[in-house]
Amino acid sequence: MKRLVFGLAVAAALAGCKAEMVEVRLSAKDINSALAGEAVTVPFSATFNVLGELDAEQRAQMDQLQDIAERYLSIDDFQMTRGEYGSAELELEGELPLITSGNRADSDESAFAIFVESVEGEPLLSAFPHSVRHGTTATFAAMEGDMQDVNIMLAADAVQPAQFRLRADAGVDLQVLAGGFQLSGESFGVRTIPIEDGDSETITFKGGAYDAVAGSFLVALGEETADVSEQSSTVQKVK
Repeated sequence: MKRLVFGLAVAAALAGCKAEMVEVRLSAKDINSALAGEAVTVPFSATFNVLGELDAEQRAQMDQLQDIAERYLSIDDFQMTRGEYGSAELELEGELPLITSGNRADSDESAFAIFVESVEGEPLLSAFPHSVRHGTTATFAAMEGDMQDVNIMLAADAVQPAQFRLRADAGVDLQVLAGGFQLSGESFGVRTIPIEDGDSETITFKGGAYDAVAGSFLVALGEETADVSEQSSTVQKVK
């Protein structure tokens, strides 16, 4: 039964239906370490609802999908809460690699990752030198193909709703610039978010354009945040 539920969770989270949310915990220390070339992984969880009963054929497919997911993702644990009429709420927990241009550790092993990339050639955004996004690696196509071999209707969805819990730590402040996101239950167009050392904020990218485009934001760390205040007059805040 445990194996069946785990396989069902993997299929629902990564295949035809999207997860309710993919939550990622990310700190200033994580980003700085990855930018310094270190191999860094960050914790994630995926929650979603599953409806309906499985017949014998579907159960066999779930087992196969579990095996596929374990080849392409680092999954540590799951929790299940049973609902009414055969439904279940499921949560997966695991690790995602944090990938930069100078750090490709595990990029060929995990189908999903968190990417930190340089922002160049945009004078208006020069105060925010890095972008952060949840996305897929070159390995994703292989995972998608393996899942389609099990059931073509279970094509993996490359775009998932994402929630980032960002923490400023290790003596490093964060300045975040994001658009079309939710913060503390409110929705915003474009806004800068200051996070002082020791504090954290949670930003959510779900629905609308984020059904087709991965959620992302710009960030400045530590001494880079001084440039943000100098250019704050050029960044319009829209609620």
